[in-house]
Amino acid sequence: MVCTQPIEMVFSCQCLTQKCFMDAKQKTYFLYSLIFGLILLLFTVLSVISAVGIYKISIEGSRNLLETRAIDIAVNIGFTLERLGLKKDLFTDLLADDRWADLAFIALYDQEGNIVLHSNPNLMGRKEMDRFIQQVLEQKAPAHHFSNLATGERVFILDFPLHLHKLAKKERAADDSSGAAPYCLRIALHPYPANSIVRRANVQLVLIGGALFILWLFAIFFFWMWRKNFLLQAQLEEQKRMAALGQMAAVLAHEIRNPLSSIKGFAQYHIEQTQDPELKEDLAIIIKETTRLERLTANLLAYARPLELFNEEFSLDKLCQEVLKSLAIREDAKRLIVKCGKGQLWMDRDKLMQIIINLVQNGLEAVKEQENGKVWLEMDIEDGVLVVTVEDNGPGIPEEVRDKLFEPFVTTKTKGTGLGLAIVKRLCNAMGGTVSIGSSSKGGVKAVVKLPLSQEESEFSMD
Repeated sequence: MVCTQPIEMVFSCQCLTQKCFMDAKQKTYFLYSLIFGLILLLFTVLSVISAVGIYKISIEGSRNLLETRAIDIAVNIGFTLERLGLKKDLFTDLLADDRWADLAFIALYDQEGNIVLHSNPNLMGRKEMDRFIQQVLEQKAPAHHFSNLATGERVFILDFPLHLHKLAKKERAADDSSGAAPYCLRIALHPYPANSIVRRANVQLVLIGGALFILWLFAIFFFWMWRKNFLLQAQLEEQKRMAALGQMAAVLAHEIRNPLSSIKGFAQYHIEQTQDPELKEDLAIIIKETTRLERLTANLLAYARPLELFNEEFSLDKLCQEVLKSLAIREDAKRLIVKCGKGQLWMDRDKLMQIIINLVQNGLEAVKEQENGKVWLEMDIEDGVLVVTVEDNGPGIPEEVRDKLFEPFVTTKTKGTGLGLAIVKRLCNAMGGTVSIGSSSKGGVKAVVKLPLSQEESEFSMD
């Protein structure tokens, strides 16, 4: 009895070694990408935190600068009023001085909220008591806030309690009895000069944001190039593996086919000549196993040799007839149910036939142990794409091989070579199509092949 298991184990070990090598490279690529991404993410987070902290500090610094400037002005005005008294044009003159260019306006309020002095003389004598002035007069402590003027400008306002010792005795007596500050000095400053700190912080934020954006662009580009290089290396390794497999397949074809033909021929001759039942049974086994070896070498050549497409025009219904004729010699061909559409195709007929027959044979093998096992083959053209669907109601796909279906020498059959689906995938890729395999609603396996009539390249997918 001839056994092909050692041959298949040699190729399986080679494929396993190559797969482990690619898996190790993929894990290394993922690990380096993860480390680099985490470092970049940490740097981004720290940069953002630092930028936000700088921005908050700049806002606080701007506010402190405004408050310090306003208090300094209030103290100076207090001394001036103490020395000169309530001079009506004093605030107007101060506002006209270039040294006080950051002043928006100055106002002095009495305890009733009446404007005693104002940088705008037209407002003197009016009553304007708001909660900020009232708070300062009651608590005798400075208070500051931002406010919008009638012009829409946003200004910084400091309300400052002010005691003038040159008051009339009557006023001082009232002050001593009530304990309230007699005046509230309001200083309004233009925030623009102090906000230069905030503007510089905004510029820094923009620069940091731009630098991070450019850095992430470079990182994404780097990852893309790195992945592209990894895929190119994987393709190169695959090409090397296929070249080695092709050389081994050629050696097998040369060294095994001729002896197999002789063995098979002598076995067929003697099985016709002998009348011994036991000898006939032994010779039948020899013929069966040599046929399997021939099929293995043929599949190896089909999988390993470079693919070249020879497109021709033919009809879909004629293709269905050829498929039925090719499968008619099988004992289980009656289990096959075919539904075929109509239309003209322009593609490689032989490779398409090989795809269909491999899938149908897999289905028939899957249901051969079932009494009511069926295989459904459907072919039709949808939106310029040939769709081939093969379904069966067999036992389905075992979990242990679900993710390895398209790998060579992976099979659930004791006598299988494990090259059928690998060849289907390779042929579909060469013809610019896709192949997907998943569970069928009929209980078994559903294989879907989509081949564009334009024969553009595509990658296979797996459900």
